[in-house]
Amino acid sequence: MRKIKRLLAVFAYLLLLYLLLRLMFFTLYFHRADFAGNALPLAFYWGLRIDISALFYANLLFAICYFLLFNWLPALQRKRCAVWLLSLINIPLLALNMIDLVYYRFNQRRSTIDLFSVLPDSLHAIPGFVKTWWWVFGLFLLLSVLTVAAFNYIFRAENAAHHESLVANLAAAFCFLLLMAVIARGFTDRPIIPSTPLLYLPVQFQPLATNSTFTLLYSMVKRQTSLKEKKYYNQQQLEKMFTAKRQFPQQEVFRPMNVVLLVLESFAKQYVSKNDTLRASTPFLDSIMAQSVVCNNAFANGQESNKGLVAILASLPPFFDEPFYNSPYGNNRLRGIGSILKEQGYATSFFMGAGYDHFGFARLAKLVGIDKYYSMEDYGNSKHFDGNWGIFDHYFLPYAATQMDKMPKPFFSTVFTISTHFPYTLPDTLRQRFTLPGQGIEQNSMSYLDYALRLFFEGIKDKAWFKNTLFVFTADHNIFWYQRQRFTLYKSFQVPIFFYMPGEAQQQSIDVPVQQLDLVPSILDLLHYPKPFMSFGQSVFDTSAQHLVINHFGSYYQLIDSSFLLGYNESTERPEWYYNYKEDPLLNHNLLQPGGGMDSTGRQLMEALKARLQYFNSAMIKNTLYIK
Repeated sequence: MRKIKRLLAVFAYLLLLYLLLRLMFFTLYFHRADFAGNALPLAFYWGLRIDISALFYANLLFAICYFLLFNWLPALQRKRCAVWLLSLINIPLLALNMIDLVYYRFNQRRSTIDLFSVLPDSLHAIPGFVKTWWWVFGLFLLLSVLTVAAFNYIFRAENAAHHESLVANLAAAFCFLLLMAVIARGFTDRPIIPSTPLLYLPVQFQPLATNSTFTLLYSMVKRQTSLKEKKYYNQQQLEKMFTAKRQFPQQEVFRPMNVVLLVLESFAKQYVSKNDTLRASTPFLDSIMAQSVVCNNAFANGQESNKGLVAILASLPPFFDEPFYNSPYGNNRLRGIGSILKEQGYATSFFMGAGYDHFGFARLAKLVGIDKYYSMEDYGNSKHFDGNWGIFDHYFLPYAATQMDKMPKPFFSTVFTISTHFPYTLPDTLRQRFTLPGQGIEQNSMSYLDYALRLFFEGIKDKAWFKNTLFVFTADHNIFWYQRQRFTLYKSFQVPIFFYMPGEAQQQSIDVPVQQLDLVPSILDLLHYPKPFMSFGQSVFDTSAQHLVINHFGSYYQLIDSSFLLGYNESTERPEWYYNYKEDPLLNHNLLQPGGGMDSTGRQLMEALKARLQYFNSAMIKNTLYIK
């Protein structure tokens, strides 16, 4: 019984610690939220249930060791081993939850195993994070010290007289672990998982009701599971509903225009929307958009750079927790935009002012058929390093322009900017110029990037190849970090997408839903590409196509058409939300009927979503995405 009491004391302390973390999370992100009815107490109730589950799974190894192994150790070593093992398990998990107090504002979800694919490329930015959120680091150190002290206090009474028989230890271990396992699993026919609170709470409160420990552990288990064939429809039905095989009935001859794809880091649509409160001063981009085909209802497919770039360059939806190129299917054969255009005689290149293979982008470039990769090492002047991510954009973009001028024509180049990323560092020589009245540091960095883009275009506008070039602008993802607007499921994915052809400059608006997956087919459509290719998107210029947007975050898939927004939970295989975002922009009225019923439009969207999920899984498992 002594051992059970000590373990219960450990759990009680850790539950109080996690309650403190949840209160901090609530204060930072949810204190202004509209908790209708009993939503707030339900969020904290399910938070407690999930905390118990997370702590049980995380500390299961310790419990086994404590009951069955530590009893054979001398008293002092028994106490030391208990304290050290508990600390080694729980302090890193405390760090993870503290990280999400900050990181949540950038990706709007609790961290999963995907954090470890981002972390190595973010280590050099830690000084900037420490400077801005010093109190988080200070609090982490304080809580770590208190945690070790609490463990020492709980196990202070360990001594030689407390040896118990093997039978007594086994009985105590069995009773304790069985009780905790039942509580951790829950009492329903399905175990508690991170999405369980959605059965009782609106989707926007799910991050409050869970914790980062649980989402990480769940994603680690889930990641080890290969995709499974879905059987929503038979093959004949599926072929009628969706295919990723694309081919344009082109009558015109292929036109070998140069293509420059500009991916603007964290550049949310709100920064260039005329009537938005977050509108930034971007005079150069405004002048370009005035001569471009502008997609007014455009969305990113994911919420991280490595997901967005896969959608942009490979036209693959980000349906994995990890980047596609790090998944078990990363060796599947496919033709990305680089491969397709190389077959037409294009030189291909990728420019990014960060280090080589930052976020795995060099691997992705090779995967989609891009040959040349230019990084800060190629730039070669460390004096222009921003101290966090790489070379300041106003230096690196003109360098990219110079390299493009040397390339054989036609060429395809992707330029990924980096300066509009936390900590939004401005060059010392330009800080005063771009510290603009009424703008925050994020908007100032957007204004600075606007200046860097102007320098890029000034370096190429008089080149012979300039007017035979298609420029495509988009962002890797939105960064819905601000709290001045209520969080909505669709606004957190909105990004700018527009097409600029200086040789045919004209302003045109496209109002149908557009996504990053549509960029490859749209580029190939403009080039009059006549052959078959693979894409999960459609050309934005194809008026006969069904234009839908698909998003993925955590266990949720979301489908957006011109008016409606449908959310689907893959874990429970149930729809979770259904809104008319045109008439209800704040998403106050979930149109799901009791039991998950929907009107005919909702049912059609559900069928379209399931068809895409089934097609994706089948194509990945069978490696059938190489279409030529």
